[in-house]
Amino acid sequence: MTIEREADLLLVWLRGESNGDTQALVDTEPFWHPPGDDRLVALINYLKVAGMVHNTELCASGTACSLTVSGVVEAERLIADRDDPRIRLDHAINGLVAAAIENYPTTRLELINFLLSTRLAVLDEALEVAEVFRAVEYLEANGIVTVDSQLPQTVRAVTLTALGVECGFKDPISVRNFLNDQRQPGIRNEWNITVNGGAPQMGQGNTQNNTFGYDPQQLTEFAREVLAAAHSADVPEEVRALVVADVEALRAELVTAAPEPGRVRQLAQTVLQSARANLPALGWTGAAQLVSASLGIPLF
Repeated sequence: MTIEREADLLLVWLRGESNGDTQALVDTEPFWHPPGDDRLVALINYLKVAGMVHNTELCASGTACSLTVSGVVEAERLIADRDDPRIRLDHAINGLVAAAIENYPTTRLELINFLLSTRLAVLDEALEVAEVFRAVEYLEANGIVTVDSQLPQTVRAVTLTALGVECGFKDPISVRNFLNDQRQPGIRNEWNITVNGGAPQMGQGNTQNNTFGYDPQQLTEFAREVLAAAHSADVPEEVRALVVADVEALRAELVTAAPEPGRVRQLAQTVLQSARANLPALGWTGAAQLVSASLGIPLF
């Protein structure tokens, strides 16, 4: 474990012990296992240089300290990131690729090994199993891994594709950035807009007929609205993460060079059904109504 990660863990621990009170003096000895002052003092000094703690050195070991205002702010930022379903999903996605590339050239990763590894840790918590499975679904949907399923919907192992290996060799590993870089040169959406059967035109009152059977801009707006609703809704974090993962899969397909119509329809249907089931307070706007009509799925 790096000193940066250990320092983050100590900062969050101090936030909990002091309840964010910058006047509270906390002895950090209970944080450190196994007992030993040298590394702990190094962590405190690291945070002190960064302006995160005051070390009063009232204890002989020099392990008593208090948070600064900057330390409280940074600790709360770390906690917010830890609890953000988007960041947790990215952590799982990147962690799976990193663990698989360590087995190069086979790149096969038994999922049970990942679930029992330290890669499951997100700061001072661990990913839920459901979050890992959603990450596997995202990676498979984007062509980063192939999945070995022992039974339907039971993932036994994943193996990196050629694209996944290329992603795994990046430093640092960021699957989302890698996919964005792959798509950037050829992003395009093609559709025809016709009026009364005439030549393609643009203008008010026109009727849009898509060769793919969907409106890319309409679906993009719909995905944006569902994503915003998911982040603001008062729902359990696991529900929020599920909806976010469904939306991200749809958005990822929409920005590919050549979106596959069947895949787009399937993902849009999943997002619509997920939003209906989990976001009852979502304001069903024109975009949602048009998507609902095009899929033949009633909103209510």
